[in-house]
Amino acid sequence: MSALVMCALAMTSNAGSWQQGVSIGGFNSVHIYTPGTRSPVGNGKSLLIVLHGCVQPIDNFLTANLELAAEEHGMVVAVPNAMNKAGYACWSYWHGAVSRTSADYENLITLANTMSGDSSRDIDPKQVYLSGLSSGAIMAAQTGCLAPDVFAAVAPSAGPSIGTSASGAFSCETVTSATFKSRCEAYAGTNKSYFATQIAVVGHGSSDTTVPKCYNQQNAEGYAAVYGATQAPGTITLTESAGHTADQTLWSDNRVAMLWFNNLDHSWSGGSDASGSYVSANSINFASYLGAYFIDHNKRIDRNHGPLIGNHTAVN
Repeated sequence: MSALVMCALAMTSNAGSWQQGVSIGGFNSVHIYTPGTRSPVGNGKSLLIVLHGCVQPIDNFLTANLELAAEEHGMVVAVPNAMNKAGYACWSYWHGAVSRTSADYENLITLANTMSGDSSRDIDPKQVYLSGLSSGAIMAAQTGCLAPDVFAAVAPSAGPSIGTSASGAFSCETVTSATFKSRCEAYAGTNKSYFATQIAVVGHGSSDTTVPKCYNQQNAEGYAAVYGATQAPGTITLTESAGHTADQTLWSDNRVAMLWFNNLDHSWSGGSDASGSYVSANSINFASYLGAYFIDHNKRIDRNHGPLIGNHTAVN
C-alpha cells in the first residue's frame, strides 16, 4: 500500500466533525469543526475563528472546505453568527464603542478564551487566530487590535480599514498607515505591547466589485506600521491547482502577508469545489493557507523544545 493511500486512510479514520448551532462564548449559534489532528507546533490544536459577511448565513461555511484546512493543520474552526447585527445582517462594526466590553467584540474575545480555556478541546492559547469576510473582516481586524493578547494573528479578507464608516464599504476611505497605527494602538490600550508578537494576513479578490480593492494594500501597510515591518520586493504566485492561484507579497520577518485572490469576486476563497453564497472555488483555500502560514510564522510558539527522554530508570 502506498504512503499516499495510507495517509488518506489515516486522515479518514481520525477525521473530526462539525457541531452545528453551539451556544458558547456569548453567541447563540456557532458552527465548530474539531479535527482529529493536532498542530505540528506548540501544545495542542490551533483555533481559527471565521466571521461571516453581510447577508451570509454561517451555514454557507459548511461547504467552504474549512474542514480540509482543519484536518491538514490541526486547527479547530469556529464560525459564530453575529449577535448584534446591523443592516443586511452585517457585523455591527460601525455602531457603538470599539471596546473589549462592547457587544460582539466582547463576545468574540469571550468565545476565544472560553474555547482555548477548555482543556477538553486541547487548544493551544498561543495559537488563537481571527479571520473574516467583508463586515466580518473589519470586525476581525478591530477585535484583533482590541485584544492582541488573545489573538496571535488576524486575517481580514475583502474588508474596509479599521475605523471606517458604513459608507466605506462601498467607496474607498483613505486611512493612512499612521492613522491605522494610532487607531489600532488606541483600541489595544495597555495591551499594545502584544503587537510585538502578533502577525497579520490580508487578502482581497482581484475581481471584487463590491468592497473597494484599495483596502488590501492600505490594510497591509497599516499592519506593517503597527508591527514596524517593511515591505519585501516582488511577489510570488501561489498555485493550489490549475486555475486556482493567488499573488503573495510579504513584509519583513513574515509579520504581514498580502494576498490577491486571482479571479475571485466578493467571496470567501474556499479553493477547489467550495460552494455557497459568497463562497467561491475560483482561487486558493484561504483557510488552508492561513493554517500553514501561522504554523510557520507564529511568533508566540516556543520552537526550541528540549530533547524528549524516554525509557529511563531512576537509580537511588
